Amino acid sequence: MEVRIMSEQTSVQDQLMRMILAKWISKPIYAAAELGLADLLAAGPMSVEQLARATQTQSDPLYRLLRALASVGIFAEGDDRRFRLTPMASLLQDGSLRSTVLSFNSEWNDRAWMHLLEGVRRGCTPFEEAFGMSFFEWLQGNPREANLLQQANAIRASQYRRALCEAYDFSRFSTLTDLGGGHGALLQEILLANPTLRGTLADLASVLPEAGKTLAAAGLGERCSTVECDFFRSVPSGSDAYLLANVLHDWPDERAGLILENCHQAMVPGSTLLIVEMVVPPGNEPSAAKLLDLEMLVITGGRERREEEFRALLSAAGLSLDRLLPIGQGLFILEAVLS
Repeated sequence: MEVRIMSEQTSVQDQLMRMILAKWISKPIYAAAELGLADLLAAGPMSVEQLARATQTQSDPLYRLLRALASVGIFAEGDDRRFRLTPMASLLQDGSLRSTVLSFNSEWNDRAWMHLLEGVRRGCTPFEEAFGMSFFEWLQGNPREANLLQQANAIRASQYRRALCEAYDFSRFSTLTDLGGGHGALLQEILLANPTLRGTLADLASVLPEAGKTLAAAGLGERCSTVECDFFRSVPSGSDAYLLANVLHDWPDERAGLILENCHQAMVPGSTLLIVEMVVPPGNEPSAAKLLDLEMLVITGGRERREEEFRALLSAAGLSLDRLLPIGQGLFILEAVLS
């Protein structure tokens, strides 16, 4: 009996130690992504000396970095000390998860997380404590980081937008307005899947030129327009449906409620509001939403929400939750209508 208990304790201790020392993996992954090692190895195996010359680094520490990553399945070392890609390492190339790695493990992100305890104690936003301004204000003065985050969000969206089109019948609408639609990748997917639907992408003026290029390149210039919109002030009126995809979690309840109130003002009888967000499950059930919620707490002051919290926000804005549809990866479509 004692042997079994000791075995369980050791197992639990090992699990906790892996969590404590997770940076021993995440930080080397960040370094490899910053150096572009996966892109260099895309053409085939290379020696450490070749990689060191290409990245202007020192071969000994670079070898130790690659050896550590190879031990967890990221890169693989041959007998000749040449390294090659593995399936996980391939995901560190440009156009895949490299931008996500660079955003979530960057110096600025670490600096904000260093204020987590302060945020818990005082209820402040850790990023604002670290930088003296909001995250979105900071992004305006840091275009490289803003571009990396845009790429990371686009990669994430690509993983669910087809599932969204398959899970929801957009063909019943004539017009759809994507609020905060960014560069237009999600709206493009929806419009291509629904040939009779006309779209409007509503976002800040700085975003619209790139969005227009994306939609025009997809042949949607005649079926989709772009319009400047600050959804804290107002929302374009009269659309059959409105889409808020991964928007509300960026904001605390007061600001999220204001967005929803402006949606209500723009909606007409019969209009539908579609919210795409993670929904936090109850109890101790493991969930990426519960972990992403901490990222929102630290960086934007926003939050992931439970179903009942969405219902309360919608009700306060004169809206009611009609349906909740899962689309995978913890994401849901929340269909809301005028109360």
